[in-house]
Amino acid sequence: MEELEALNLLLRAIGSDPVNSVSTQQPDAANALDTLNRYRKKAQKRGWWFNIQYKVVFQVVGGEIRIPKEYTTVVFDDTTLVKRGTRLFDKVNNTYQMTENKTAARTIYTTVWDEMPTSMQEYVAYVAAASFIRDEIEDSQKSQEFQVEAGLSMLDLKKEDLEQGQYNSFNKSRVVAARRGVRPYHLNITK
Repeated sequence: MEELEALNLLLRAIGSDPVNSVSTQQPDAANALDTLNRYRKKAQKRGWWFNIQYKVVFQVVGGEIRIPKEYTTVVFDDTTLVKRGTRLFDKVNNTYQMTENKTAARTIYTTVWDEMPTSMQEYVAYVAAASFIRDEIEDSQKSQEFQVEAGLSMLDLKKEDLEQGQYNSFNKSRVVAARRGVRPYHLNITK
């Protein structure tokens, strides 16, 4: 689904005329695009197979590490480092000053519309349409119909996430340690 298709879906849902471009100046289209973008960002915040990245290196520039706003979640192995706004902060030394590049163990990156898989695009379009209808024409029955479509799209999205993510409970750190014979809390049990 193209972004323009999704935008026109929202416009048709409130009885407005479709547009030929996402950059049109029509007021309803601008509101619809804002709603679409808000839900695009919100839906990706959780982290899916397509927007989770591992081992991302952030460079020191001018003594600080800037983190682009598209990274909503940044997790470091070093728990003293946290993302504050768009900068990396050292909680122990209470400073933004960094002397070396840092590698994030895991990040969640908010992608643009065209980089999302079709299942996510459909989900975002339907959930945004339900919200847009509530906000613009206050038709709860019509909004509910789009919520049902959003729910069905979410099922497809979760199915694809399971297939693409290849999640396996045996890969979790506690299970791997248990299978290696590592005992928690350094217990020395003798028989």
